Amino acid sequence: MKTAPRFHLYVLDRDQSTALAATGLETEKLTDPAQVEQPALILLGPGQQAPEPLAEMAIELPPDASPSVLRELVRVAMENVALKQQVTQLESQAHRRHRQFRELNRIGIALSAEKDIGRLQPFILTTMRQLTHADGASLWLKEEEDGVPKLFLASSQNHSIDKSTYSAFKVPVDDKTVVGYTVSMGASQIYDDAYKPPPGKPAGGKSFDSQFGYRTKSMLTVPMRNYNNEVVGAVQLINAKRRFETRLTVETVEAEVVSFQPDDVEMIESIASQAAVALDNKNLIDSIQALFDGFVQASVTAIEQRDPSTAGHSGRVEGLTTSLARAVTEISVGKYRDVQLTDDQFKELRYACLLHDFGKVGVREHILIKAKKLIPGQLEVIQARFEFIERSMQVKYAMEKLEAMRSGSNGPDLTEIDRRLEEELAQLDKWVESIVVANEPSVLPEDKASTIEFLAQQTYFDIAGRPHPMLEPQEFRFLNIRKGTLDPQERLEMESHVTHSFHFLTKIPWTPVIKARWLRIPAWADRGPDPAPGSHDDDLRYLRRPDSPGPPIQEGGSHHDGSRHPARRGGPGKARP
Repeated sequence: MKTAPRFHLYVLDRDQSTALAATGLETEKLTDPAQVEQPALILLGPGQQAPEPLAEMAIELPPDASPSVLRELVRVAMENVALKQQVTQLESQAHRRHRQFRELNRIGIALSAEKDIGRLQPFILTTMRQLTHADGASLWLKEEEDGVPKLFLASSQNHSIDKSTYSAFKVPVDDKTVVGYTVSMGASQIYDDAYKPPPGKPAGGKSFDSQFGYRTKSMLTVPMRNYNNEVVGAVQLINAKRRFETRLTVETVEAEVVSFQPDDVEMIESIASQAAVALDNKNLIDSIQALFDGFVQASVTAIEQRDPSTAGHSGRVEGLTTSLARAVTEISVGKYRDVQLTDDQFKELRYACLLHDFGKVGVREHILIKAKKLIPGQLEVIQARFEFIERSMQVKYAMEKLEAMRSGSNGPDLTEIDRRLEEELAQLDKWVESIVVANEPSVLPEDKASTIEFLAQQTYFDIAGRPHPMLEPQEFRFLNIRKGTLDPQERLEMESHVTHSFHFLTKIPWTPVIKARWLRIPAWADRGPDPAPGSHDDDLRYLRRPDSPGPPIQEGGSHHDGSRHPARRGGPGKARP
């Protein structure tokens, strides 16, 4: 039904009453209810009934009323019909506004809750298309390229085109394209026909249409503003349809496509702003995540530079642990078939692996990088001492030989002196060799242990004749280490890196999601007794929940065998994982 600027008065037949004819009102016979022009009033005679769709705009005229009374009745009836139509229109607008308000609330909640930008962008476009019955939509985001602002196509949809319409490309922010013009002007653009734009504005859709065999007609392009009111992109909707589910062809565009309404502009601008803030928040979260990842990697690098012999250990622990965790998550049989780790739990596990050795910053460097049992320089001191003992022994036997020659001893006596000297020098060489072997980061053989203990009890005399032990107490303590390179006191200091790591990690302002689960990364003492004599787990136990009755699946149950660094400090000869 089309709308006329004045009321149309209809009668069911041409036989009007004399009084009605005398009113001078122009009437026309109602032939087809579907052809009634609005606004309209149906004038009924006695006993007549209006067609069902038109009953609310009909009035029965009294047969004995005067022309003036009839005119007044018709005037009041027309006012009532106009008022009813206004009420109906207002109710429709209120219903639409209410639906839009509910949709905006739903969209706002969804935009705030969605973390995956791969799902967020299609959700934005789908929602806008549903609210406006648009056939297609595209999302453009602004970025800098060599200092020049450009718009890149982030996502696109089209209900009537079966194949994907997405193609990664960029357009400049200028007046050559509709989206570029919209972003540069910072104002929404509404076109009834994209091929016939308003004066001074660019046309749109032609290159897209020629590529996909499409016809772009109505178009709505709105800028996206973030919380700083900066334009960060644009959303473009094309071809508003009478019915959302209709699939368009080039032939049906003229009949099915309508113009976007002014109300649509306000609503889409609101959603576009919410979407811009949601995308900004996601990008901000990603940048913070990247910043924290960089800090973690820098921390790991700093630690590994203090202990080059274990460089890459934390990264390998992270790689192996997360691979095992993913395998457990994907397995469908066995006791782990119901275990499903979330993305947040994988993130926690990764950070725990990478940061588990950070406490090494609190360990003195000579202990942290101690490659052998003796500290650097001690072996050289011992070797110099035994060289002095050797020289002293040579001097002693030379004096004895000289005295023998003075007393007239013959050749056999002198030879015996030389033989005893050679034996003692050979014994000194064996002792030095035993010390060198004992200094290595391996399991100390019993014979070498006995030799070291014997030497600690032996003395030699300096030039002044003062006695000194062949091995100082500290040297004996270090050389008597049965496995690895650390004595009990040094081992306690090395193991204290777990406590340092714990205190360090508690200082990090973890996000609420991680903080809610982020266990106590416990210190060494929190783990209870060792599982077996000589077995020590030097790494942190990850992700322990205080409300868990036992160790969580992320913690695992394996233990390193032996010392802090097996290959370097007396372990089974394998490098750390």
